[in-house]
Amino acid sequence: MQVSKILTDYRQFQIFILGIFSGMPLMILYTTLFAWLTDSGVELAVITTFALARIFYSLKFIWAPFVDQIKIPLLSKIGHRKSWMILCCLVIAFILFSMSKLNPKESLSELYFLTMLLGAASATFDIVFDAFRIEKLEDELQAMGAANTIFGYRIGCLISGAGGLYFSDIYGWEKTFIAISFLYIFAIFFIFIAKENTIKREKFNGLSLRSWKIMTIDPFLDFLKRDGAIMILMAVIFFRLGDAFLGVVATPFYLELGFTKSEIGSVSKVFGLAATIFGTYVGGYLMYKMGNFKGLIATGIAQSVTNVSFIWLHHMGHNMYAFTTAIAIENIASGMGSAALVGYLSILCNKKFSATQYALLSSASGLFSHTIVVQGGSLVKALGWDLYFLLTIVLAIPGLLMLVYLNNKYGSKGSLT
Repeated sequence: MQVSKILTDYRQFQIFILGIFSGMPLMILYTTLFAWLTDSGVELAVITTFALARIFYSLKFIWAPFVDQIKIPLLSKIGHRKSWMILCCLVIAFILFSMSKLNPKESLSELYFLTMLLGAASATFDIVFDAFRIEKLEDELQAMGAANTIFGYRIGCLISGAGGLYFSDIYGWEKTFIAISFLYIFAIFFIFIAKENTIKREKFNGLSLRSWKIMTIDPFLDFLKRDGAIMILMAVIFFRLGDAFLGVVATPFYLELGFTKSEIGSVSKVFGLAATIFGTYVGGYLMYKMGNFKGLIATGIAQSVTNVSFIWLHHMGHNMYAFTTAIAIENIASGMGSAALVGYLSILCNKKFSATQYALLSSASGLFSHTIVVQGGSLVKALGWDLYFLLTIVLAIPGLLMLVYLNNKYGSKGSLT
C-alpha cells in the first residue's frame, strides 16, 4: 500500500477520532477534576485520594476477558465491539452529566463514587477501542494505527484538560462537565455508523465450564504457547524502561537548571507535544517500511541514544536553545518508540482474544514504568545527572538484545517478522 493510500484510509481516521474519546476521561481524572475540587475548597489530602480512580487503567486485564467474550443483549446486533463502546460512552456521558449537578463540598461521597465509576468505564472503553483498532487493521498498518491512536489520545487530553480549564473559567464547572458529556453523545453516533470487522467467536454460555475456560484461560494460554512468549513479555517490559526513568525526573531536572514553570510549560508540554506526535508518525512509517523487527529495533535505539541530549543540556545550563533542541530530539525519538511498541503489541494479539491479550501486554509494558522508577530520585542523588542519563541509555540494552535474540531464534516462525 502506498503512503498516500494510508493517509487517506478512512479506517485510520476512525481510529484517530475514537482515540480522542479514549483520551478525554484520563485528563479529567488527572487534571480537570482536581482543579474543580480545589476551586470548591476541598482539602488537598482529600483531593489526592481521588487519584485511586486511575488504578483501573492498570488492572483492566482482569475484566478484559468478559469484554472479549460476553455480548450485550440486543445492542450486540450492531457489532460486538461497537456495542461495548456505545455502552461505555453512555455510562461516561451519564457520569459526567451527574457530576455537573453536584457540589463537591456537599456531595463528596457521591462524587467519589462517580469518579471511581468513571475510571472503570473509561478503562473499559480503552479495552474495547484497542481491540476494535487491532481487528480493523492489517499487521503492517498497526503501527500507523498506533500513531493515529496516540495523536487522537493527546487531542482528547487537550480537550478535557486545557480545554476544560479554559471553558470553566468562562462558563463555570457545571456547564463544562455538561459540554464534555454531550461530546460522548456525538461519539455514540460516530461509533454507530462505523464498520466493525466480524471475528468468529464461540457463543458464551454462563452455565458451561468450557465457555468460562475460553473466556478466562484460553487467551493467556494462547499467548503463552507461542514461541518465546516469556521472552516477548520481558522484551516488552524493558523496551521503554530507560525512557520511563528519564521521564520521572525530567521536570525536577528542568527546574534545577533554572527554567521557569512557564518556560517548561511552553517548551516541554506544548512544543514537546508537537514533537512527540511527529515522532509517532515517523515511528509508524518506519515500522511500515522496514518491517516490524527492523522498525522496532531502529526506534528502540533512537529512543535510548537520544537521551544523550540531556547530558548536553545539563552542561549547557539555562539555555533556551539547548532546552528546545533537547526536547525536540528526545520527544521525537520517544514518540517513535511509543508508536512502534503499540504497533508491535497489536501485532502480537490473536484477534480472537485481542481485548484480553492487548490489555495483558499493555499492562506488562507499564509494569516497571509505574513501580521501580520511583527510585529515580535516589539514583540521581547517588550518581549525579550525567551518569543517571547514561544509565537510561544502558537500561534500553536488555530489551533490544531480547528482541534480536527472538528474531534470530524464531525468525519467520516468531512474532517479529
